[in-house]
Amino acid sequence: MSRLERRITFWLKTLGLIAVAIYLLVGTLQFLANVRATALLFIVALFFSYLIFPLVRRFNQRLPLVWSIVLVYVAIIVFGLAVLQLLVPPLAADTQNAIKSLPTVVAKVSATIQDPDNKFVRWLPPDERNYLSTMPTQIAAWLKTNALNTATQTLTVVLSTVSVLATVIVVPVLAAYMLLDAENLKAGFLGLLPKPAQRSKAEDIIAALDQVVGGFIRGQLIDGTILGTMLTIALALTHVPYALLIGVVSGALNFIPYAGALIAFVPAVILAFVYGGLPHALLVAALIAIIHQIDGNFISPRVLKDNVGLSPFWIVMAILIGSELFGLVGTFLAVPAAAMLRVLREQLLPAPVSRAAAEPGLTPEPLRETRPPRRRA
Repeated sequence: MSRLERRITFWLKTLGLIAVAIYLLVGTLQFLANVRATALLFIVALFFSYLIFPLVRRFNQRLPLVWSIVLVYVAIIVFGLAVLQLLVPPLAADTQNAIKSLPTVVAKVSATIQDPDNKFVRWLPPDERNYLSTMPTQIAAWLKTNALNTATQTLTVVLSTVSVLATVIVVPVLAAYMLLDAENLKAGFLGLLPKPAQRSKAEDIIAALDQVVGGFIRGQLIDGTILGTMLTIALALTHVPYALLIGVVSGALNFIPYAGALIAFVPAVILAFVYGGLPHALLVAALIAIIHQIDGNFISPRVLKDNVGLSPFWIVMAILIGSELFGLVGTFLAVPAAAMLRVLREQLLPAPVSRAAAEPGLTPEPLRETRPPRRRA
């Protein structure tokens, strides 16, 4: 076989594998769409098992695995009841008061924009100023017709009998079985590989996937809790209304890039401006910016420990694709799924070319210093 024929054969095989992979991916997505409820329960149980795995492993050093899981579940129940007792009543009160005070906030912001003595907007033409003054009303109407309805529907679904039973009973049971059968499943999978080298490679891939998924889930939970606590304390100390509500929601949505920051920044600054004036709003804005800088530069890198290994571009793209395909659930699952694909690519595909070999068009440093010199013919 000539060199040209070998190349053609190689590329035909490659295209065939890509076509088969796309076909299998589409078929898998269709299958998951048909069994969405079961797949969602399985994924939630898998994430829950990753979340409690460190505690179970620590207890398992001195106790049988079954009793280790039971002790962890008892601790979770006690901790969960305490958190519900402490957080649910004030969160419910903050939510109700925020909805009631929304017209007052909107009227205050509109009046500030229309004030002819306002030095920040008085240079604008009257038509543009009037348009800006109607924006708070439009945003409030959008929140009532979209965000509040979505929250009501989500709360109704979450509090339904079937969902409560599935979450409280099925998910912990599935997670327990996953932990009990984890080693058997791993041994059965490795037994399908005939060669020792293949088994060693598979063990490396499984270990890397465990580190990525487990590190992401536990890291995001810890980072979101720390960030939400700092925001709540800072907003409470500066007397911003609904500090607990803003801090909890911002910490819960911290896994979405920029979403948690915006949810904390925009309403907190507006509320500080309405109830305390411009100096108060500037102080709150500076505090939130400092907290997010501390989280982004010190807390998050140490908690997550770069387990995801994705650039911000791929994180945002993964979240957009996940939300488009599976909604809110896809938004949460997008980043760990993309991180798992990164691990598989690094373990199974050749390494990418270096930056110098690719001759990038844009670099953080000046191009003359980073681009290697061209070879002369």
